[in-house]
Amino acid sequence: MNIIAPITRLLDTGCTRFPEEKRCQVRIINSLSLAIGSSLFMLGVVYYFITRLPIVFFGNTLALVCFCIPVIFNRYGKLKTATLLLVAFQSLWAVYFDWLLGPGVLFIIACMSMISLTYLTIETHSWQIIAVATLSSSIVFMEWHLLNGNPPYLQQPEPVIRSLRWINIAWHVFIPLLCIYHYKKSYNDLLKELLHKRDELEKSNKSRKLFLQETSHEIRNPLNAIFGIVQLMRMDLQNGRPPETMGSLVDHLYVASFNVKDIINNVLELSRIESGQRDEAHPAEVRTHSFLHNIVRIYELLALTKSVTIRLSISPRMLTVVTTDEVKLSQILNNLMTNAIKFSPNNSEILVECGVAEKEWYISVTDQGGGIPAEKQKVIFEPFVTVKKSFVEGTGLGLHISKYFAELLGGRIGVNCVDGMSTTFTISFPVPDGATIPEMMDETPGRTSFAGSTVLVVEDDRMSQIILRNFLRAKGIHVLAADNGNEGLTIAREQSPHLIILDSQMPNMNGSEMLEHLKSDPQLQHIPVVIASGDAYSESADKFRLQGACDYVVKPIELTALGHVLEKHLQQP
Repeated sequence: MNIIAPITRLLDTGCTRFPEEKRCQVRIINSLSLAIGSSLFMLGVVYYFITRLPIVFFGNTLALVCFCIPVIFNRYGKLKTATLLLVAFQSLWAVYFDWLLGPGVLFIIACMSMISLTYLTIETHSWQIIAVATLSSSIVFMEWHLLNGNPPYLQQPEPVIRSLRWINIAWHVFIPLLCIYHYKKSYNDLLKELLHKRDELEKSNKSRKLFLQETSHEIRNPLNAIFGIVQLMRMDLQNGRPPETMGSLVDHLYVASFNVKDIINNVLELSRIESGQRDEAHPAEVRTHSFLHNIVRIYELLALTKSVTIRLSISPRMLTVVTTDEVKLSQILNNLMTNAIKFSPNNSEILVECGVAEKEWYISVTDQGGGIPAEKQKVIFEPFVTVKKSFVEGTGLGLHISKYFAELLGGRIGVNCVDGMSTTFTISFPVPDGATIPEMMDETPGRTSFAGSTVLVVEDDRMSQIILRNFLRAKGIHVLAADNGNEGLTIAREQSPHLIILDSQMPNMNGSEMLEHLKSDPQLQHIPVVIASGDAYSESADKFRLQGACDYVVKPIELTALGHVLEKHLQQP
């Protein structure tokens, strides 16, 4: 029978009520109380069989009960009371046994050893003084008892007294060792934790140094591209060249801008992960077919600049609806698709597959980039690990973040390479118990026109306002615009739009305040509100959703993704 676990739980009584730095003191008080009480009880049992005197047995039984009381007080978080009771009982029972057996047993050393331990078990100076005074009074009483020559209550032969004296000496050598053991154990635990923190800080400093080097280099390339392309476009306009010649420049500008956005998003996510901020999944029902079609549409233009085609293959047996966090699943696929395009040669194909295998549903992304070296495959999910390519470079954070999110969603991510041919990344998730696996796809094509719909854009930045107005008008949408929340509320009450795109940061009345007004107004609370914000953190999105926003898009806004948001929330007029 294993008795270590129950004893450990008994010694840890009340520890959960105290901070870590107090728990060592709690364990010492519990250990001393139980050790002294149980020892006195066992001594009483043995001594009773020797003397057959009830006073010995009942006195020691009462001692056991008394020394259990401090443990009970610790159980309810009364550490100071428990400590003082231990000191008081030690003094009381030292005097009792001195009276019972005489000074020859040396019970005076019980109080002396407890005086030295007072400064390990009591922190408050005033209470230390009280404890030392109590123990000193007991010592004075026992010394007075010796000087007055009062005989012990129980006269025992000299061999018995000698044996008890040595037992008492050994026991009170053990008591300080018990305290030292607990403090040494606590010290070792703290030292181990300190060394672990030091290693983490060294690793973090090294990671941050590499992070700054990599990020400053990687973000410089697309920024240089954007700066150069804009200058070329400006020169073309000044020279009177027709806009048709700018098509390729616009495509490259789009790619460079997309790359900057991708780098910044991954940098923000890594900073969250390394700072220890806990991410939580927010599962909801996601229609797999439309979700994957939307992802592919977003990346088709990026792939087109390399003459790369993206082919989507969804198994007829794939679940039509899955329960997962759509935002985090999108982030995983965003990184996988960007990598696939990055490493794909010109005029090649990327295959996106989705299906069910055994008890898991999966999404895989396969490129024809020639595979990943075996030594890289072992570390490919670590941060800052990347294989350089000239078209689109990155910080090497995407796969690390994808692995983190896949595990957060209860799944896993893996890589499989055919040397010299292709690389396949696969994310897999368990099929829920009782889920029905269909035999045929149920695909609903997205809308391409929203003729007759009215959208109110509340945005203080004029350039963002122009971009959104042009995009929405191309979709057949009637656009209303406001520069701040106050103006937006006035227009919303007068025009009653079908949807509102609301900037989160504006003068006079910000997005949060306007959203609160919208949702508290019976005439406006039915209007779906899409928040547009430069804050990519999920806490901000969650806050706006709790206020009543139907969706959240991050600036710079990916217009294809915004189109899918419109499909989801803009009702047919």
